[in-house]
Amino acid sequence: MKKLVYTIALLWGLQVSQTVQAQNEQVTLHVPNFVRPLVEKWVAEYQKTNTQVDFQFKSGKSQDNEPNSISFVSDGNDGVFFARYAVLPVTTKQSEVAERIGSHRLNAKKLKALFFLKDQEQETSNAQQFHIYTGNSLTSASRFYAAYFGEAHADYKGKKISGDDSFLNVAISRDPLGVTINSLSNLFNLESRQLHEDLALLPLELDKQGREVLEGGRLDEIITLLERQHYNEIPVGKAGLVYDHRNALLSDFVHWVLTHGTQYVHEYGLLQLPTKDLAQNTNKL
Repeated sequence: MKKLVYTIALLWGLQVSQTVQAQNEQVTLHVPNFVRPLVEKWVAEYQKTNTQVDFQFKSGKSQDNEPNSISFVSDGNDGVFFARYAVLPVTTKQSEVAERIGSHRLNAKKLKALFFLKDQEQETSNAQQFHIYTGNSLTSASRFYAAYFGEAHADYKGKKISGDDSFLNVAISRDPLGVTINSLSNLFNLESRQLHEDLALLPLELDKQGREVLEGGRLDEIITLLERQHYNEIPVGKAGLVYDHRNALLSDFVHWVLTHGTQYVHEYGLLQLPTKDLAQNTNKL
């Protein structure tokens, strides 16, 4: 009899659990890999007090008819922005690029000449020999980098790499003349807070403090520098989320992100929004 009662109780408990799971709201997140660890942290923290919401990550752009969907957006006017991200030019320590550049630091004009086709006549003979790799996905930092310098994404030299921007690091690791651009989250080890050991930042024409911080290669010092100082040579873009604002479930999560989730952005290689901008984005809700 006891065994029968136990079996009935177990089956009833499983049925209740399955019913609760079936009633949970499903939210789909479309975010690039450079912010995904941060968003995963948000989900884990949010679910501690919101157990009735389940999240799943999907690649690509959300569909118009997809319910309860949140997507990443860079800059623009449609998003609710939660942080900023910086993009830097990089090669590998074993490459010939740094040796050929030598002591010639790159200003904004030289960066445009290095990466984009129509500025080719401004290049030095050494720079013409570099092999440029850029991202081709809709959320690639390469698209923001081109727009920042007033260039079209189609005007990049070299090869465009499909998939996540982390593949750009792999591409230059196989090419002694490879150069690319990437966000801090993809360039730095988020545990050690150091530049990935096989990478080397290209020298930029900055002030003394900026040069020393970049040469030091410590993530938190670079974040602090770029939150305080603007450099024409270092594009800093906004990271945000787009969703149906009429959806109370999605609005609640995004509101939590702006009021609780922004405390984690430094940990995952992003810059804080200025206080005024964060308040403006909170008011969008």
